[in-house]
Amino acid sequence: MDTSYTQWITAQLDPLGERVKHIEPVRTGQASAVFVVLTNAHRYYFKTCGALFTHEPHLTAALDSWMPGSVPRVLAMDSARHWLLMADAGPMLRTRIQADGDTTLSDEMLRRFAALQQHMIPHQEELLRLGVPDRRLDRLPALYDDLIADTPALLVGQEEGVSAADLERLRAFAPTVRQLCTQLADYNLPETIQHDDFHTGNVSEHYHIFDWGECYVAHPFYSLLIALRDAKFTLGYDPPTLDRLRDVYLQCWVDYAPLTRLHEVLAITQQLAALGRALSWWQVIQHADDAYRAEYADAVPYWLLTFLHNTPLA
Repeated sequence: MDTSYTQWITAQLDPLGERVKHIEPVRTGQASAVFVVLTNAHRYYFKTCGALFTHEPHLTAALDSWMPGSVPRVLAMDSARHWLLMADAGPMLRTRIQADGDTTLSDEMLRRFAALQQHMIPHQEELLRLGVPDRRLDRLPALYDDLIADTPALLVGQEEGVSAADLERLRAFAPTVRQLCTQLADYNLPETIQHDDFHTGNVSEHYHIFDWGECYVAHPFYSLLIALRDAKFTLGYDPPTLDRLRDVYLQCWVDYAPLTRLHEVLAITQQLAALGRALSWWQVIQHADDAYRAEYADAVPYWLLTFLHNTPLA
């Protein structure tokens, strides 16, 4: 482990009277590295964020300040080196759900998250100043045009890529993207923070939400895409339970529009959320080394075709 990590972590914890006993990697990769830090008294987590996710430490600290308890408690942040030291938030919510089968825990997760999103609505411009990517509806058509113009990223003609026929469909779909954005904007739901990897593996059993690298400012309902896929494919929830979760989340937004209108909004956002995933992976691939790019290059065409064919939960 880099000795500068140890020195910095020790400097943060020494004034608290805590002696660092052990630091061990939990996850390393292109985007970030996470280490568990054990002291004589507590457990902490130290995270280093890669070039694409330099906003994460700033954002996590801001969320901790604006809405305490919504994220793990932040002890320290190094702005220049994009490091973050957080308190242990406890076991993953997924672990608890899998242990006792209580699907209502997912209901509460969605309610807490919707409350956070609504709390962040007035902070939209501050979020952007922190470096959170901007994928608001007025920017999405141009981002789509840039994405489909990058044919190497689409793996055109390759086995796991976009076929030549689908590429033509994607190009012809550009006016529809603009139409979908205009249609969605007409519902007047405020744009806010959107967690593009929001699922029970990134939430503690106490409902602290973490791993904010893959987030951006956009329509709030995009976050439901991965949450429902996690519920279906990881937790094995049946269709009635998935429908209940969907409505639990939508019910949190009835102050903004009637439930019937929110269902209309969701139909549009679930398609555009798949485009958002394609854009997220496109950015990751652009910053990846050759080995990582080779392993995950098919994610861009996968999500782009999911968007085109409107099959987000397939």
